[in-house]
Amino acid sequence: MEQIREALRDGLREEAAPIARRLAEVKGLSNNVIHRLEKLEHTIDAERDARVDDLALLVDLLTEGWRGLNARLDRIEAALEPAKTNVVKLRESA
Repeated sequence: MEQIREALRDGLREEAAPIARRLAEVKGLSNNVIHRLEKLEHTIDAERDARVDDLALLVDLLTEGWRGLNARLDRIEAALEPAKTNVVKLRESA
């Protein structure tokens, strides 16, 4: 009976060894994939943050441009104030 047990153990070891190697290989590959996905996630996060910064800068530039335009229109309107005969304010006409 002991010989049968030994033979079964040996047989199982011989059959299980390749499976264990394959399993270790799959585990290594999955760890590699996880590492690459984490790296990709960090890259995407950095790109998104850069685009948000670009958008914030663009909004600031547009806002300052419109403020400058409003100031210029105020100066033009103030300069034309004495000759108010046929001047229509641009902001009121829109």
